[in-house]
Amino acid sequence: MFSRPERRAFVPRALLCALAAIVLPLVSCPAAGAAGFSRYTQAYFGTVSILRLNTQDGAEEVWARVKDLLGRIDRAVSVSIPGSDIAAYNSLGAGEGLIVSDITADIYQKAREAYSLTGGLYDPTVYPLVDLWGFSPRFNTSAYRPTEPYDRKKADGSPVPPDPAWVSALLPLVGMDKTALTRTADGWLLKKLAPSVTVNGREYAAMMDLGGVAKGYACDRVRALLLEAGYKEGCFICGDSSVVCLGGVGGTPYTVSVKDPRGAPGAAKDIAALPLENEALATSSDAAHYYMADGVRYCHIIDPRTGCPINTPDGDRAQRGVIQATVTGQDAALLDALGTAVCVSGSVPGEGFLEGLIGRYVLVTWRSDTGQTEVLDGTITQGGTDQ
Repeated sequence: MFSRPERRAFVPRALLCALAAIVLPLVSCPAAGAAGFSRYTQAYFGTVSILRLNTQDGAEEVWARVKDLLGRIDRAVSVSIPGSDIAAYNSLGAGEGLIVSDITADIYQKAREAYSLTGGLYDPTVYPLVDLWGFSPRFNTSAYRPTEPYDRKKADGSPVPPDPAWVSALLPLVGMDKTALTRTADGWLLKKLAPSVTVNGREYAAMMDLGGVAKGYACDRVRALLLEAGYKEGCFICGDSSVVCLGGVGGTPYTVSVKDPRGAPGAAKDIAALPLENEALATSSDAAHYYMADGVRYCHIIDPRTGCPINTPDGDRAQRGVIQATVTGQDAALLDALGTAVCVSGSVPGEGFLEGLIGRYVLVTWRSDTGQTEVLDGTITQGGTDQ
């Protein structure tokens, strides 16, 4: 199991990190000289994607292929693109199903693997609760207007927590084991098995959001594309959470800077600088998408066991638990889910699903009972961690 490695303690500060402040400095590449190539786009997943190569040869062509790939993934599983497989799935009633693309089937199966591995701590079917708490895409625009019976007016521009009765009412919709994917003569059939719930005479059906592994999946697919095109060095960043690197520069690994989730806006200090060579990295955190209400931080990571954001305070109103988790390894999609599961676990350094994942580097930022933030790091070994 993962034992407690060395701690580095520091007093937390207020934070509202802009996306660019998190994403753009995330990977610090060694100097690539005039031959280097760098492009970014904000067209997919509602975030920034960056490709960096150490040569100009064929780079524009491969960048066009990368953008085409990202577009196909986004159009398959985005919850906010009308006509996507997942948007269509979310509109179905209980017991209904639809034929989905190979991309959606791939991502679903990766999510199902993560769900099984983590004992349900990673669960994309928490989406009804994500919407209930005010973290779905419809809340992220200035044009937001309450449309659901459980919606609330914003306070000073921010959402407010829902009535606990709604949490209890929608929680039975959660559970990836209440979904099914089967291969048929017509293609992949994705079916909704969870019964609907009825509140005040209105039915609510289960929904899901595969975005928790989609960016990591995109990293895996981009890496395969780059290798197929003959590249041996380069890196791809998808949002503020997922990175994949090929080689380094002249034998020097890339350096991934992990930021303090409680750092000052736009100036969050590094809590770690991790070398990355032919590996992937994923970070899950409560820092990028949250709101404050009555002095309590509510974030977008929902605990599928409770239907509430992670680290929701107990009766003493103290907030404690994992606030950020960074994991390295080979499977970027799985790493995305594992980071989320460590955060959901609420314990340091996570649950038993980390056992057996030999060689993965794990960095956990933990909000302790003392009100301080502690950084714990180590590499998983058979009997614990090496520090």
